[in-house]
Amino acid sequence: MNYQNEDHLDLRQKKTRRLLVEALAQLLTERPFQELSVVDICRRAMVHRTTFYAHFNDKQELLHYLLEGLEQECVATCLPQDPDRSPREYLLTAAQNVFQFFAQHRTLYRACLNSGADTRVQTLEACAAGELCRLLSEPRFRAVSPQVDPEVAARFYAGAMLSLIRWWLSSEPPLPASHLLANLEQFIPIQ
Repeated sequence: MNYQNEDHLDLRQKKTRRLLVEALAQLLTERPFQELSVVDICRRAMVHRTTFYAHFNDKQELLHYLLEGLEQECVATCLPQDPDRSPREYLLTAAQNVFQFFAQHRTLYRACLNSGADTRVQTLEACAAGELCRLLSEPRFRAVSPQVDPEVAARFYAGAMLSLIRWWLSSEPPLPASHLLANLEQFIPIQ
């Protein structure tokens, strides 16, 4: 299942998928993923089991679909749209937006991390690294740090940021995002 290849779906099909995703998201905040069944998800969504299987092969595929949607929402909402920011301001604003996004979805992401859905983290990391590499290859970033390979820097920062987020989401109580941002500023050498 892929969020990007849904143009062929009619409104009824899109609504059914949305209901199933919402049902899974609600149930994940109540019980571990391993304890959930397709029947539980269908009951919550008020969708027949055969309808579920018309859209997804199993609950794992639905979980991946849910996470893919969150990834796309994160990328769409977290990257600053102001191209005139300095590279440092851009990266720090993006980090702040990411922390806000994950704080809003903390319960769901914690449930997903506890479900064994770490395979999606690799996809998110690759997506984030690709976007960051594209950004770091722009002339305004290259002019500030011409000696830094954009691909190496992108992989480093994306991996480090996702690791930090995973740790932050699983910490009890979580550190304030402002504390994390103050520390992140020390790791962004670009002025």
